[in-house]
Amino acid sequence: MAQGDGGDQRLVKLDDFEGELDEQWQDIKGHKVLDKSGGEVGTVADLYVYKDASAVHLLKVSGDQRSFLIPVDAVTNVSEDGVEVEQAGDVLQNSPEFDSEEVPDAETSRAAYEHYGYPDQLNIG
Repeated sequence: MAQGDGGDQRLVKLDDFEGELDEQWQDIKGHKVLDKSGGEVGTVADLYVYKDASAVHLLKVSGDQRSFLIPVDAVTNVSEDGVEVEQAGDVLQNSPEFDSEEVPDAETSRAAYEHYGYPDQLNIG
């Protein structure tokens, strides 16, 4: 999807975030992402933080052949074993592709949330 204006101005990459997050999010880049059956679907390549709430909003996952976004709502556990999500591997693998290095724009964020069946809190109203 097009990144147009350089992304949603309410989101920022974790590396550019100046606030504080819960410790569990600080060092998960490079962690495995595990589907609900424990199957590895990729690794966390980046995190996008909602600045106003100091909260992770989206995770960028790099898989074998492509990258995609996962809403933070899908995450069920973060441990040294990996980031566990509540969806099956096929749902994750069929999510919209996101290969940009830019912050996702509102349309891209909304599409990721819709794919997983969650309301995007940044796009309500």
